[in-house]
Amino acid sequence: MNIKWKDTRLIYLVIFLVIFGTSLTPITLPLPVVQWSKEFYKVIDEGVTVSVNPDNPRHFAGVKEGTRVMILNSGETAKLWGDMSEAVKAVWTDLRRRGAHILLWSSSVDNQAILDKYLIPYFYGLDPQSHSDYGVSFVDLGFVAGGNALLEQWRTSLRAITPVDRYGNSLADIPMMQNFDAMRIDCDLIIGLDARGLESIYVIRYNTPVLEMGGTDSAGYLALSYTAGYFQGMIMGQRGGAEYEFLSGIPGRASAYMLNSMAIALIVTVAIVVGNIQYLMSRRET
Repeated sequence: MNIKWKDTRLIYLVIFLVIFGTSLTPITLPLPVVQWSKEFYKVIDEGVTVSVNPDNPRHFAGVKEGTRVMILNSGETAKLWGDMSEAVKAVWTDLRRRGAHILLWSSSVDNQAILDKYLIPYFYGLDPQSHSDYGVSFVDLGFVAGGNALLEQWRTSLRAITPVDRYGNSLADIPMMQNFDAMRIDCDLIIGLDARGLESIYVIRYNTPVLEMGGTDSAGYLALSYTAGYFQGMIMGQRGGAEYEFLSGIPGRASAYMLNSMAIALIVTVAIVVGNIQYLMSRRET
């Protein structure tokens, strides 16, 4: 038996058609959904009781109309955006359709810039503060320096420390912020974008539900907080985005990207197997 490829152009054409086709055809996730992704969605959909501090357990009933959600654009979001972008879009879409009140804070200029370029215009256009949602169900604090020390200060009053949003609007005059001030009480849910160290401030002290999103490379160190019970769920990388699209029924591109990656892996595997068979056959003939 001798396997010969008479025209390599045909091979390249087949590979291109498979990869291109899978990129355009989103499908439901063909892989098992990992537990931390299931719990991430369950917290948003059904809620959770957090009792890391057993003296004052806190029940979160899930994201509903008016639920106050703070998104911390921290960590290495700018570096990991290519791997976590579709997951963030899927979750953000779900929060909006449930009527959540979203407060966004960026911990660095780079992190703010990446969302300004790839996410904020997607949902709110090129002039976000003119969007009908702004001030009603979405407020952007922009980049505010201070890191975890800033979060510590915000626990009693956000408006006292940071009186304006990124556009200079007084938070006291923004309708959404009228009951969104003392973070330890008024924040119903925190979602971190590769954020770190949140549990020491808000979970251990106030039993605030915290969910985490990151790139695939983030899972190793973020899983430590998840297994310890500080994070109530995690979504990691494009696979996590595909899992969330599957769980929520929200159409998106993460499923297509996942299928695309599987198709490429399958093509490479078949090529390796065929190459090895061809090599063994040639050895026998000699």
